Amino acid sequence: MPDSVLSSTGIRSLSERWGKSIFHCPYCHGYELDSGRIAVIATGPMSIHQAQLLPEWGDTTFFLNGALEIDKATRDDLVHRGVSIESGLIERISGNVEVILTDERRMAFAGVFTAPHNEPSSPIAKQLDCRMVEIPMGKQIWTGDTKETSAPGVFACGDVARAPHSVSLAVADGAWAGAQIHRSLVWPDS
Repeated sequence: MPDSVLSSTGIRSLSERWGKSIFHCPYCHGYELDSGRIAVIATGPMSIHQAQLLPEWGDTTFFLNGALEIDKATRDDLVHRGVSIESGLIERISGNVEVILTDERRMAFAGVFTAPHNEPSSPIAKQLDCRMVEIPMGKQIWTGDTKETSAPGVFACGDVARAPHSVSLAVADGAWAGAQIHRSLVWPDS
């Protein structure tokens, strides 16, 4: 994950840990943490969603990190779910997953979740003038039901064209897009 995508957190040292100890999807990685301590670093409203889901997989601390303010009802809901809320600012991540705050406190976790702003890394969609849409997690290529983009004859699938981002959903999306591409070649006028 490029630093530019993770820069919305303002925290150094996330990219080299991405996919190893820092993740975005509770369903893909929550169970892997063996009920260890879990951190959620706020980047926006999707972070609340992560903090609500993750207590199922371990003790969860939600770092607001100056990126988000939560109202009383949200705070009460999180506390009811067993989430600890931390208002301090994060300086950096050290070691495997040690969160170091600007006040020099250190907290160790089995894993960290954050909701980065994603967008396709390839310029191809822009070059082909494919319509992009804003989603809660960033930008993606717009597709219709057949996975065809706004550029006729151009199809997109997987993480660049659907949310949530998941390998299994991307594979299914690719199978559907492949079938639709074949169909468009067999019956080009339909």
